[in-house]
Amino acid sequence: MVDMTMKISQMQGYIDTGGGNGSAALPAAPAGKQQFFMVVPLVDLQQEAGKKPGVTLSGGVLSWAYAYSTAGFGFFSANCRIFYGYY
Repeated sequence: MVDMTMKISQMQGYIDTGGGNGSAALPAAPAGKQQFFMVVPLVDLQQEAGKKPGVTLSGGVLSWAYAYSTAGFGFFSANCRIFYGYY
């Protein structure tokens, strides 16, 4: 059940990282709304030892960067999809 006091999320779009660092300017959320993001890997992280990026959202700019120990075996920057929107 939904009533007028609840905040329902609205997805605005997504960005595929391609396994590399990057950033993107996002469209502004409507007045009084809060922006959010969610990271979803596009590969099996358990089987392939891929790593998701660290993501930040500040001032309408979504940034992501990969960081992991290069001394380990088989780690790689996993291609991920970052969904963004507001609630």
